[in-house]
Amino acid sequence: MPEETTTQTHAGVAGRLVDLLVQVYGEAPPVTLTAWDGSRVEPEVGDRAIEAHIESRRTVRRLVWSPGQTGIARAYIAGELTVEGDLETAVRLMRDYVEHASAKRALEAADRREVLRLTVQLGAVGPAPRGPNEPVDAVTGYLDVPAQLRDELPPELADAVLGDTQRGGDARTEVVYTDPEPLSATIARWEGDGLVVDAVREVVAEERERLARIGGRLVAHWDAVVEAVGAQHARMWRLSLVLVRDNLERRTIRAYEIAGTSAP
Repeated sequence: MPEETTTQTHAGVAGRLVDLLVQVYGEAPPVTLTAWDGSRVEPEVGDRAIEAHIESRRTVRRLVWSPGQTGIARAYIAGELTVEGDLETAVRLMRDYVEHASAKRALEAADRREVLRLTVQLGAVGPAPRGPNEPVDAVTGYLDVPAQLRDELPPELADAVLGDTQRGGDARTEVVYTDPEPLSATIARWEGDGLVVDAVREVVAEERERLARIGGRLVAHWDAVVEAVGAQHARMWRLSLVLVRDNLERRTIRAYEIAGTSAP
């Protein structure tokens, strides 16, 4: 059994949430948890420098209705859960925690009663919050963020964030992921468009580095991006870049660069 990060009873909203997680899963989150009432709980195991802040009762309600990675991601995109510190480290730690905790044991009737009791006590009872209206790929780490940036941002801002230039002439390159579309389907799409595939190579490490650079430039141009597409959409892009990088590191997806030219 993994070592518990805390055995004591904590005060405030953050403390009560941590105590519930320890009771249900046997371990506390590996990041510092803070809440709207000013309460704060630091982990004994994990990264104390990373703070996940529960903004309101609505955050609790969303996580009750949608526990796990999807609920956490949607709460972040909606602005109901904020993160101070390195976002990539926070995502990696929390994904490991959620996967490990949920795999260790299923919720029993007594656990569900405790969840409901705390939800009532915190005043978080209610229907599942709506939105954010972002694609499922955005919260699971399979979204082609660079393509969206190119399509949805003003051209000059897209160039600044992407930091690359499009090739001219008949040459074409494209980085594709093996999920949700298999590599063979992408090659068939190219051939259907009248393109000749000259080379295919795996670029997992290179793609992780490229996405990290794009993420850095996205943050550097944050105000302009938010003005162009809104804060929620910008947060979705930032989180998706991190999730795709993490999926590439975990080898749940692979990245390939396809190079080719127009058919003669």
